[in-house]
Amino acid sequence: MHDISDLDPDGLPSNRRLVKATLVALAIAGALLVTTILPAEYGIDPTGVGKATGLTALHASGVEAAAGEPTARGPLREIGTPYRSNTLTVPLAPHQGAEIKAVMDQGQGFVFQWKAEGGPVYVDMHGEPPDAPQDVFTSFRVAESLAGASGSFTAPFKGVHGWYWENRGDTPVTIHLQTSGFYETLYMP
Repeated sequence: MHDISDLDPDGLPSNRRLVKATLVALAIAGALLVTTILPAEYGIDPTGVGKATGLTALHASGVEAAAGEPTARGPLREIGTPYRSNTLTVPLAPHQGAEIKAVMDQGQGFVFQWKAEGGPVYVDMHGEPPDAPQDVFTSFRVAESLAGASGSFTAPFKGVHGWYWENRGDTPVTIHLQTSGFYETLYMP
């Protein structure tokens, strides 16, 4: 309830109460400016809250876009790499594995579909940065027994990204892969 002394004779808030409400609103606006707007828009983070909440990353992605990286305008995203589409067939003898990799910059992406004809396979979709030591990679999906998959992939970092399939069965399997999107090249190491 409000104190009667905070209201004027017409039942409206007094000048003192309006000044107090204005000062509270300015304090909240100032706190939001320092903790969210400055880190996200300008990369200025005097309190460290922007880094802790990930807001400074928003500014960093805007700087990269201004420096010639892919740009986003609402639903439109422009990419400097030509659009590519590939269809590959990878035969796998029993107990044999093979890899297909795409060379990609951070933010490039593709849609994909693959199926294993002849039986399910072990699969590891992964990526590795340039010049990474052997056996240093990031797995995005690992499955012990999969007959196919489809979806989209956006490179979280520059490097090579792709699949390792292994036929753990006793009969031959053929992998049929289709990719379409933005990547430098698709190859089998």
